[in-house]
Amino acid sequence: MPAILAAFTVTGGFVATGAQAGSRTADASKGRTDRLVERWANEVWDAAKNGNMTLVERHLESIPSTPDSAKSAERLRSALGQLRENRAQANSARTEQREKALEEMREEQTADNPAKALRKAVEAQTFTEDFDQAFGDREIMDLIDWAEDRVPAVERKRDWLDAQELLYLLRTFYEDTDRRSEFDRYNDRLEHVNRRVGLLARYVPRRLHEMRNDRAIRMGEEPFGEFNPGTAVDWHERLEDIEHHMLKAGLRTAAGEHIESAGWRPLLEGGLEALRLIATTPALAETFPQLSNAAAVGEWTAHIEEKLAWLKRTPAHHLDHWTMNELLDELMGWNLETVKLPMEVVLREFGDGALNRLDTYSEIIWPDKLRRFQQATAGNFVGVGILIRHNDKREIMVVNPLEGTPAYFQGVKPNDLITQVDGDSTVGWSLNDAVDRITGPKGTVVNLSVTREGVDDLVPIAIERDVIKIRSVKGWLKKDLNDGGDPIWDWYADPVSRIAYIRLTQFTEDSFSDLRRAWREIREEGRPNGLILDLRHNPGGLLTAAVQISNLFVPEGTIVTGEDKSGNRAWSQDARRHYAEFAAAGVPTVVLINRGSASASEIVAGCLQAHGAAVIVGERSFGKGSVQTIHHIARNGRLKLTTQYYRLPSPDGVTPGRLVHKRTGADVWGVDPDVEVPMSVKQVSDAINLRQAAEIIPLDDAGELNPDDPERPDVTELLTEGIDPQLETALIILNAQALGHDEQKHARHNRRGM
Repeated sequence: MPAILAAFTVTGGFVATGAQAGSRTADASKGRTDRLVERWANEVWDAAKNGNMTLVERHLESIPSTPDSAKSAERLRSALGQLRENRAQANSARTEQREKALEEMREEQTADNPAKALRKAVEAQTFTEDFDQAFGDREIMDLIDWAEDRVPAVERKRDWLDAQELLYLLRTFYEDTDRRSEFDRYNDRLEHVNRRVGLLARYVPRRLHEMRNDRAIRMGEEPFGEFNPGTAVDWHERLEDIEHHMLKAGLRTAAGEHIESAGWRPLLEGGLEALRLIATTPALAETFPQLSNAAAVGEWTAHIEEKLAWLKRTPAHHLDHWTMNELLDELMGWNLETVKLPMEVVLREFGDGALNRLDTYSEIIWPDKLRRFQQATAGNFVGVGILIRHNDKREIMVVNPLEGTPAYFQGVKPNDLITQVDGDSTVGWSLNDAVDRITGPKGTVVNLSVTREGVDDLVPIAIERDVIKIRSVKGWLKKDLNDGGDPIWDWYADPVSRIAYIRLTQFTEDSFSDLRRAWREIREEGRPNGLILDLRHNPGGLLTAAVQISNLFVPEGTIVTGEDKSGNRAWSQDARRHYAEFAAAGVPTVVLINRGSASASEIVAGCLQAHGAAVIVGERSFGKGSVQTIHHIARNGRLKLTTQYYRLPSPDGVTPGRLVHKRTGADVWGVDPDVEVPMSVKQVSDAINLRQAAEIIPLDDAGELNPDDPERPDVTELLTEGIDPQLETALIILNAQALGHDEQKHARHNRRGM
């Protein structure tokens, strides 16, 4: 052991070298000690940045300190001990939860409930550190085989909702494992069933409601009640203004410009398969009576099969837009002679089926969807300020009202069930239906009726619509609201070690300016010793915001490039030094990512990682690294088409940067963290719920904000209760840096005092 290390006890206290030592010797020893602490902090940081957690753990086994930093060192040891204790408890809890899930899996299999049994098998899998471990469990794999064997019989009975759930769970079992081929196989089968259920939702909502009702009763759940025709969107409205030229223009552009387009063949095959799906969904006969004519359906599908076979044997260079024109003309003629679907149905379903063969993000924006699409891309909307979701019964449930919005001040509460909007029942509504009816022109009033726990009668709430600002930059603890309804944040997750925390929920037009404002507020309290930038569950947003925010941390070099279908660089975004405010401050930064971090989040995390500007902690990101361009295909129609991929900067300036996008069959995608810290499904759920609840400032009996309400959840439980090990790990790494920074500061102070 080096002599200098022998000068520290196990707890890191400084030991004097003897009273006979002269002041010069003591000063020299003190200087070496100062440098040791700084060097140790740098070694921890470098090990974390290089993804060597074994070395990080080794360094943390012996935390050095001096009299000046003894308290900080002891706090770090305490935090490290808490992390390890939480980790041990979490491992113990996972073992118990896994055994419980397996026991319940056996019970459901004995009761012949394949979906419930499969759900428990997937749950048991989540309680392992590596999902691939489940493949070695014979009991689980036997259950998987048993559940898969049930799917064909369910499909033959046309129990599409049961088939949908079984295939979804089977796909989930193979997600994020090494068995990508199995995942892709189930994904394809699930997509087929999803599209069939989508047809039912669009054209026979009554039948879909009955299927859901029957299934709820069969599963022992609360039924949905009677179908209310007023809750369904008339399928005629979905088809208004659809014309031939709209479809043809969209397909012509897609065939030539899609990033991985294989020409016309997949588009034409996808369109034909979509029309075949209509013919083989008998429930649609309720709306399209000729589908009950077996002879007509047989003739229609025979034509389609013949064309599909012709496409397979025709060379790709013989397929072009003239082929499409001829095919569509033939389809219209066959349709009139057989199943007699409305022309707009043929056009829309063919178009959706064609684009579905390309990728998840490409689509035709039909006239009925254009308003919502334009509203979404504008970055703001007029509404009441609530987040909504479906509960288990598909009721419209309020997640929470956004503070400072009309809904918040009118008394809408989390978990309220919206049962009526302007007097119309919401039974059977999709979330898009609810958004369409609740939003509207600024200054108009929408009347909600909500069911609230503990209240017998419906609660009527009249709310005046207004422009809702989406606040994407959040801090550690919301202390209050200012007079304008904007939140006042405490930005420090650790005020003693001065570790700041910023959570970015999406990338909007205001994100860059709001982030700089947050940084100014943080700096007003003095220089922070570290910063956590939390990008978890951030789905992305504007590319410009991602570039601007990356530039705050990276003073020079490439931020991100776009790559076209030929693999050529289409554009490049480079850093500008005068924007790099965070980099200039030299504050160590940890970025948190997980599977919910996508698109713009991956650009920021990947850029900072490539430039060594931050340590990335968490789990591999989602893998949405593609660019969609918008094409005008008609006055009231658009085509959203994937035309480029994002490429991250080269980490060494020689090898190509990483492609973010998760392509079919790919093993590499997204951003891999430097320090991988998994979280169980329960930990993720608990962390989200606690964070959401803690951000709501309760109102007292007089309707005034009461931030100190004892019933308000304590956000620090994310750390003390082991709910968020990713956040705990980030704080440990930054506390080590803070220890080195404080020691350096004390050393400078002591030198000035000599």
